Formats: sequence, C-alpha cells, structure tokens
Amino acid sequence: MMRFTQGIISIFATNMNIMKLQLFSLTTLLALSLNSALAQTTNPSETAANKKVHAGLSLSSGVLFTNFETNTLQRSGLGGFFGLGFGFNYAFTKNIGFSSGLEFHFERFAFETRGTTVFQYDYFDREIKQNRDGIDAENFTMTLDNRKQNTVAANIPIMLLFRTNMIGYFRYFGKFGLRNSILLRQRVNDAGVSTENLGQQVKLEGMRAANDLFFLRTSAGIAAGTEWNFAATTSLSIEAGFYYGFTPIFNGNGKENRNGSTLYEVKNGERVYRSFKANQSVFEIKAILLF
Repeated sequence: MMRFTQGIISIFATNMNIMKLQLFSLTTLLALSLNSALAQTTNPSETAANKKVHAGLSLSSGVLFTNFETNTLQRSGLGGFFGLGFGFNYAFTKNIGFSSGLEFHFERFAFETRGTTVFQYDYFDREIKQNRDGIDAENFTMTLDNRKQNTVAANIPIMLLFRTNMIGYFRYFGKFGLRNSILLRQRVNDAGVSTENLGQQVKLEGMRAANDLFFLRTSAGIAAGTEWNFAATTSLSIEAGFYYGFTPIFNGNGKENRNGSTLYEVKNGERVYRSFKANQSVFEIKAILLF
C-alpha cells in the first residue's frame, strides 16, 4: 500500500514538473511575441524615415503675381492655378535629400491697358496675326482693353530638401531651389472694340496667340511643411512656398518690331509692334501622398 501511494505521488510530481515547464515555455513565447509586436507597432514611422525614395501623387494650388515693367499695361487682379501630377523625394542622408516631380498646371492671369496708348492686333477667325504675317485686307482689327491668359504648363521643381528626424508620426522640412514651368498651351480671352462688329464692344474667347508667351518660366524660392506618416510607409506631405520669378513671361522682353509680336500701336501712320517686360512670382500650397 505504501509503495502504491509513493508511486502515485511520484507520477503526480512528475506531471507537475512537466506542467510547470510547459507553462514557463508558453509564458516565454508569449513574452517574446508581445515584445516583437510592440517593437513593430511603437515605431512604425522609422520604416518610412529610412526609405531612400518616396514618390506619390500631388495636388497644388496657388496665386500668380504678374509684375509689368511698363506704364502702358497693368495687372488686373491676381492670377491663380491648379495643378496635379506626381512628386518624389530622394534621401542622401536621413536629414538631407533632393525633391522634384512633374505637375501639369492650369493657369489664368489677366492684364489691362492703361494710359493713352492704344494697342491693337489683327485677327481672323480665332487666330491672332503676328508681325511676320503682314497686312491682309481680310483680317479684322481689335483694339484691346483687357486680356485673360489661359495656359497649361508642365512644372518641374528642382529643390534641396532638409528635414528633421521623426517626432512621433511627424517630421518637418524645408526646401529651396528652382521652379521651372514649360509652356504647353495658351489661349486668350480678349475684350475691346473690333472692326468685325462695326466698332462695337466685343469679347473674343479662345483666341490663339502663338509665340506670345516665353516657353520657359523659372523662379527661385523656398518652401516649408510637415510630413505625417499615418500608415506603414505611406505619408502625407503638406507644404507652402513662395517663388520669385526672374525670367520674362513674354517673348521679346521689351523689344520693338519683332516678327513674332502681335500687339502694335500706330505712330505717324505706321505700325510699331511691341513686346513687354514682365515677370511672375508664385505662392503655392501643395499636398503629396507619398508611398
């Protein structure tokens, strides 16, 4: 009887040791799993911060400030634009990088004549004639009062990027560099007096003024913003910037009697074709969804 009792006690002790070992193993496994999960969830932004390349879709909007260097034309209100495309950042180090992209901007700005100078142009249908086209009796003459320029441009920024380390799910950055706009399309809406309508006030919309605007506009500036890492390696970047334009927006840049000029004034019975000095600065707000 004593041997039987001792055997049961021995078997029970053995089972207790096995259960303790299993419980210890299970506790250790759970602890390791929990530690691994916490390591992954408490610092998700570090994965995004360590990526070399971020790229994604961009939306932008802003204000255009057109500055004329003449007393015969003046800006009519502020211009504006809406843009969409893609942007990307390339990291040289964790805090320094390069930022660029490609956006298509749909722009509008306006100007009006002022003073006693009368500007005219010849046109037929929707085509505004240039100096090189000569005088044709079939053309009509428009005396210009004001003009709205509608353009489509490809915008390519070239910027140096400086940013902080991740602070929680956010980091902050600054940029400086060049903003380059390549003209793709232009149309004008004009208001004035036309010989087509027997000297009556008229609006001509969707007119083609080829060779009127310079094909490239470049501006230099700075921008600042924040990047929010909200899911794994996906971030939302929002920035605001100002860029000062230092290239001309009109062909000719103030020269007279260019072959490509369209506006002229009549002096002593002869046409003097004019071009104008002007530049354009930009205030821009941009959002980029980076992957």
